[in-house]
Amino acid sequence: MGSRDVLTGCLMGLLLAAGPVCGQNYEQMAKQIVNTSAGVKAGDAVIITGGKHTLPLMEAVAVEVARTGGQPTMMMTTDKVERTINMEMPEAAIMPEKSNNWMLQADVLISLPQNEDSRAVMDGMSPARNAKFAQVNAESGFTQKLDASKLRGVFVSYPSKSFAANQQLDFAGYEQMVWAGIGTDYAAVAAQAQQLKQVLSAGKKMRVTSPSGTDLTLQLGARPVFADDGVVSATDQQEKLVYNRTARLPGGLIYGSVDETSATGTLAAATGTLTGKPLKGFKADLQGGKLTNVRADAGAETFQQWMGAYDAAAMQISTFSIGLNPVMKPQEDKGYNPSTAAGMVYLGIGDNELQGGQNKSAGGYSFAIANATVEIDGKAIVRNGQLVSSSMASATPMRKKARK
Repeated sequence: MGSRDVLTGCLMGLLLAAGPVCGQNYEQMAKQIVNTSAGVKAGDAVIITGGKHTLPLMEAVAVEVARTGGQPTMMMTTDKVERTINMEMPEAAIMPEKSNNWMLQADVLISLPQNEDSRAVMDGMSPARNAKFAQVNAESGFTQKLDASKLRGVFVSYPSKSFAANQQLDFAGYEQMVWAGIGTDYAAVAAQAQQLKQVLSAGKKMRVTSPSGTDLTLQLGARPVFADDGVVSATDQQEKLVYNRTARLPGGLIYGSVDETSATGTLAAATGTLTGKPLKGFKADLQGGKLTNVRADAGAETFQQWMGAYDAAAMQISTFSIGLNPVMKPQEDKGYNPSTAAGMVYLGIGDNELQGGQNKSAGGYSFAIANATVEIDGKAIVRNGQLVSSSMASATPMRKKARK
């Protein structure tokens, strides 16, 4: 029996154990992922990654890839394996993942979540050890090779009962929202994304405020702006930058980098998590782009320890994103703030190289800004956590992306 046969047999055993989630139609979803979002063609080498809990959808995707004429390869892990790597792998053996080289040779990556319970997988890991994994991967040059590759990617969310329990979310409602978010009207999202992209690409100064105390300004610095509308179109596939060849599901995001030394003011973040622990009431001042005077009602010490394991550039405000998906809804009181939710604003610190920036730190973190107002050169594009339709309408219409 060949190695592929052995692997297939093992995966089928796990598949039977995994079972369906609430009768979800994985075959229909796989068609959307493979044919619409990824645009898989005959002869494409397609790598499909995920965890044991995502195996039913992984299998459906692989089947659809084969039906399309592509060449599917499934790569699966488990929480136990990932935790063993995190906690027990000898430090001398921590090195760049050789599987990254396979991805650079592939045409398509379809990625599902690897961990079912990320909190348990990360629990007890030291900041220094986590930073070493990140630093080794950063020094491998893999990131720099992605733009030059032909790889295009689709990153698919998958509802996790462990995640819902950790966030105290009603699983049934959360699961239904994620599946519905994946199936949203992406033609409408695409039109909105292109209009916003035009405003941001032409803009110079961004101001972000919020009722909780955020009031900061950023310089956009003529950086690339990326529009994720859930589809890697035929036109997207020819783009030079990998993030222009990348989509999320649920999709709907406009994002980019900012001048790393430009941020001034105050940042007040919505409740989030760091290594599975709450980060509540987080605030920081901004001087020359860097976070200073960090404080929080809970989690400040953990934040300082984890970010302190990286270089100083890890504390620079370097990225932004604005969600566009009308189906995705945050639950701020529970620290659930999906980045693709329409009007949800995130500001990130640390590495932004793939987004056309100059920050090459191995570390980073993203802060949700609840009920934010975002102004570009004095013109609001988000107000109190809601997209401002008038700002979209006033933008010069752009040609819609070619759909497959």
